[in-house]
Amino acid sequence: MDFHVSIENNKYMEKFFKTYSQYEEEIKENIYNKLPEIINYRPYKIKPAYHLKRSHHTIYEYKVMVTNANFRAAYTQVGNEVNVFFISATLIKRQFVSILENTSLVD
Repeated sequence: MDFHVSIENNKYMEKFFKTYSQYEEEIKENIYNKLPEIINYRPYKIKPAYHLKRSHHTIYEYKVMVTNANFRAAYTQVGNEVNVFFISATLIKRQFVSILENTSLVD
């Protein structure tokens, strides 16, 4: 399946990319190219962010691995539309979900 992947422009993403600007190009490359591949061929790498929803859609998360760093990203998928809206350097899922839950990005 072909996916239309977008990266949301919100204050959390702006702050993240400002802090980790040295990785921005590689992270975006991962999101646009690796995430669809993971969804299609390695779905076991993707997990729901526990009970969290966004616009009544399940939030999924996956590990973004780039050279010399790893991050965790949250996204929603509706059909072939994938929207990445939050990224964090926090890798432990429970902590990542807790941080995400305390943003204005979830229902």
